[in-house]
Amino acid sequence: MPRPTVPTVPPVVAFVTSAIAFTAVMAAAGAPSALLVVYQQHWHFPDSELTVAFAIYAFALLLALLVIGSLSDRIGRRPVLVAALVLQAVAMVVFLIAPDIGVVIVARALQGFATGAATSAFSAYIAEVAPVALKKVAALVVSIASVAGLGIGVALTGVAIQFAAAPATVVFGAALAIVVVALPVTAASPETVGGRQGIGDAVVSRVGVPAAARTAFARTAPGMIGIWMSAGLVLGLGASIVHQALHITGGAALGLVVAAQPLAAAVSALVLGPLMPPRRFMLAGYAAVLAGVSLEACSFAAGRASLIICGAIVTGLGFGAVFSSTLGLLVPLTPAQERATLFSAVYVVAYLAYGIPTIAAGFLSDAIGLVPAAIVYAAATFAVTAVGLFVSLSRTGSIPKADQATTGGYLVR
Repeated sequence: MPRPTVPTVPPVVAFVTSAIAFTAVMAAAGAPSALLVVYQQHWHFPDSELTVAFAIYAFALLLALLVIGSLSDRIGRRPVLVAALVLQAVAMVVFLIAPDIGVVIVARALQGFATGAATSAFSAYIAEVAPVALKKVAALVVSIASVAGLGIGVALTGVAIQFAAAPATVVFGAALAIVVVALPVTAASPETVGGRQGIGDAVVSRVGVPAAARTAFARTAPGMIGIWMSAGLVLGLGASIVHQALHITGGAALGLVVAAQPLAAAVSALVLGPLMPPRRFMLAGYAAVLAGVSLEACSFAAGRASLIICGAIVTGLGFGAVFSSTLGLLVPLTPAQERATLFSAVYVVAYLAYGIPTIAAGFLSDAIGLVPAAIVYAAATFAVTAVGLFVSLSRTGSIPKADQATTGGYLVR
């Protein structure tokens, strides 16, 4: 039973505020994908440091998931979200005062931990606090907020780079303002989970997959790894490649190229998902990721900006299809009181695939050059995604018919 609470905010306001705050947190997470190139121009650090600054976010996020990923299942959503937003505000302040790449890396680590603390709690809370009439909208918000937020953050950051004298101040100042406004609303929002343990008992590694979802999780894990590697390729290396290899120097154009993939992913889940059966949608997504990554590799080799834009869009459409279908399969199989634990497990897999290859590519770039390293990364992404497709096509990897119906209902309808 939910714990007694005396909220001053109606559930619909809590739902809208949480959706905006979650999107803003993810938008702030996407902003450095474009800003790191600007920092590199000003501070002249190597590609390896750039990719460390990018990927430290993923590892700090993973640490948060491993340590407190399921904490909101035990002490309640609201205290975890308030603490995560406070830490997010601190990270924004550190970004605003950063004088060099070392402090940016610190800010990025704080941001990653704050985002990890918020991700599973926000994902569960948005679905739970939404009024009955908005439950389907809430499911869509959960499935697309992370990728749409990243895309919005990169695109708006590109515009700020193009037109603002101090783009980092504009971007992180705006994110800080949203968090500051969201904090008191979140603190006064209704609780949806009753506390069953104290913090001392709850803060332990509880990342795992509920028994009912384990088979489906194992079947979809290779595909999740492949699609999140594709996200790291564009968001981690895309801005540097666009600037150094394709000679696109305008901030708005650079931001738009990098943002194309996450924005296309959001459109895929929101618009295309309702038009296709879930299993067909997932398989089409795998095919799109394979095609898109191939186009991106060709663009790196040929130096053609048009190819990387097309590749990013196609890959994004595939990412949205695979990831939204995967969540739509796993979430309905999971009891409500274990969903934060499930989301933690999903994002552990996702962000390991997102961070480790990007750092490896950064160090490889220092040795053999940025474009060859990006081509190697693209080839590895293609291979892992092909394994995911093979598992989905195999007899043991197919989605049971009962689960297919649940998948489509949860995510896109």
